[in-house]
Amino acid sequence: MKLAIVIPVKSPSRAKYRLEAVLSEAERSHLALTTARDVFGAVSKLQGYGRFVISDDPAMLDEGRRFGLEPLTDRVSQGQSAAVQQGFAAAWDRGYTAALTIPGDVPAVTTEELDELCRYRPEIEVLLAPDREHTGTNGLRLVPPHAITLRFGEDSFNLHLAEARRANRSVEVKEVEGLRYDLDRPDDIVAFMQLNRQTATRDLLTELAVAERVLAATPPRG
Repeated sequence: MKLAIVIPVKSPSRAKYRLEAVLSEAERSHLALTTARDVFGAVSKLQGYGRFVISDDPAMLDEGRRFGLEPLTDRVSQGQSAAVQQGFAAAWDRGYTAALTIPGDVPAVTTEELDELCRYRPEIEVLLAPDREHTGTNGLRLVPPHAITLRFGEDSFNLHLAEARRANRSVEVKEVEGLRYDLDRPDDIVAFMQLNRQTATRDLLTELAVAERVLAATPPRG
């Protein structure tokens, strides 16, 4: 199995809008860039795989290039599924027989976790790593890269499971601790901070006292 890793990344200026209750626009942009760098750093240490970043933001492509990732321009700017599809198609065209995608906002993931996910049971055609609520897809490995239709967005985990079954593909769910924690909503930040993995993202959130802001903005129960 010759595998490529594809990381879709939004422009930081358009990212993390669901955190606007606790972060300013500038802080959200800084957070998005920092999380992407953490992910790039974990992927950059992997050897023996294709490593791609896809974005419609030239600055994010430059960031990925600095970490040794091959930049791909998102030419349609129609969301995560379209970006990943372009990345997987590019990987297939370059001779890769499998592809794994992870988002750019899972800063807790480690190189070791990703390597294990890449190598895990290569005969499985659709391998899913869910978020902590089992609604989102934070890791998706396809053999071949076009094995199923991509369904990122609301309830993508269950939609990808359904697509695998519809296409009669072998499918398995694998829990990966570092991929359970994306940073979309304020409660995601609290959960991520409780994980206690040392990353630049954690340092930034600590510096900004974001967990305290989340708790202060949460209405009391009762």
